Amino acid sequence: MALAAIFLIVVQMMTIKHTADLQEKNFRTQIYKALQDVTDALDMAEINQFYAIDADQSESPLNSSGIFPNSDRIPPLGTLEQSGEILISQKFTAPNGRGGTNDHSNFFSQVEIQSFQHGYNRKSAQDEQKLRYRVFMRERAEMPLSLRFQPELLAIALDSALKRNDILLDYKFTILTQIDGKSTPIMGSKDYKPGKRTKLYKRLLLADDEPIKPNYLCVYFPDQNNNFFKSTSFLVFPSLILTLMIIGIFIVTLQIILRQKKISQIKNDFINNMTHELKTPISTISLASQMLRDSSVSLSASTVDHISGVIFDESKRLSNQVEKVLQMAVFNEGRLKLKFSQIDLNKLAETVASNFEIRVSNENGELKTDLMAENPFIRGDEVHITNVIFNLLDNAVKYSKATPMIELSTENRNGWAIVQIKDHGIGIPKEHQAQIFERFYRVPTGNIHNVKGFGLGLSYVKRIVDVHNGKIKVDSTLGKGTRFRLYFPLKQSQNYGKED
Repeated sequence: MALAAIFLIVVQMMTIKHTADLQEKNFRTQIYKALQDVTDALDMAEINQFYAIDADQSESPLNSSGIFPNSDRIPPLGTLEQSGEILISQKFTAPNGRGGTNDHSNFFSQVEIQSFQHGYNRKSAQDEQKLRYRVFMRERAEMPLSLRFQPELLAIALDSALKRNDILLDYKFTILTQIDGKSTPIMGSKDYKPGKRTKLYKRLLLADDEPIKPNYLCVYFPDQNNNFFKSTSFLVFPSLILTLMIIGIFIVTLQIILRQKKISQIKNDFINNMTHELKTPISTISLASQMLRDSSVSLSASTVDHISGVIFDESKRLSNQVEKVLQMAVFNEGRLKLKFSQIDLNKLAETVASNFEIRVSNENGELKTDLMAENPFIRGDEVHITNVIFNLLDNAVKYSKATPMIELSTENRNGWAIVQIKDHGIGIPKEHQAQIFERFYRVPTGNIHNVKGFGLGLSYVKRIVDVHNGKIKVDSTLGKGTRFRLYFPLKQSQNYGKED
């Protein structure tokens, strides 16, 4: 799942990047086409200017000394023939296949000469015009760019070219030339200040100049990145949302899998532990029953009384264990019915302490009570709250180091009636304190199983406190002891359910 999610994200990123690259490539193509249109327009403007000037100067002699120093104006063919520079030979073949010099022959020969003269004159005029164009362009190449075309016309041509190519972004432009080996702007936008990472588009101006000069038309778009982001946002945002959904679903699924795995392990531990817990009293009862049935065993009154006492105690123990499991199952199914009434926590805690004190005394321990709650009245189920306090006291005895030292106290604070059970036992490691209220969970002790149980006691305590709109808090230090605090809202409190 992780690899599939990663590959899917990578494919989406590659698709978005490919789309952005295509858009950027298309944009770049449009830009260079627009710049090509501008440079072509400038070249055409100079050509038109040449033809306008040449129309007035075509009859004047061509001053081409700058190109061909020894050249003169080209004379007509007749003058060249009279001077002996060229020879014009006439050849005519009669229709009958014999040569002749009749009038018809002379007529066609004269037409040929005139046609050749016309073509010669046209070619000569074209050559003269080309020479004049080269002279014109050489003279123009020596002129400053500001005199060759006006900056306003350049701006108009650039703006028109960009719009024709569907480029409507704000832009800045300039013409860069080389001055003392440095690129220097000579005309263009006054606020032309491209950054180091700005994408600059350049095109050589007047490429027909001889020699070619490093004059470049440069354009950049301040909002280009924002435009690309907007153009790809229809892919980016849905992909981002779907990716986050996939990641979220993956995390939730992973948490469910890990939680189910953890629950499975806890249930396996619970089943193993329950099997051991139930097997011990069953084995004891079975052994006692065999003793009663064994004829070889002398059954005096005291022996029968002892064996029957063992069977009774173990049966009661077995019944209590089964009742705990059934009680939690019924509670989780929501079929447990609570009987709410007014309860005096001080009186209830004192009753539980007096009943529990015998067990603590048998362990050579001590149970101290400090019932200081001035307003001990709450609304709750007396049986279940009694079980809650009993379970916590039972844990305090189970997890004591040697002799149990337990403190049971009550107090009022900020609209709460608080019951506190504190021991000086082995404590709970910090990393397990958040999990002790989960069903079947028991703090791992390796291969040591000196304390028996199903891991249901604290889960039961937490659920009972919750249905009473209360809270439970635990403070524990490993090796020093544990303190449980039960918070129950007072029946007539003005600050119901609040705590500082």
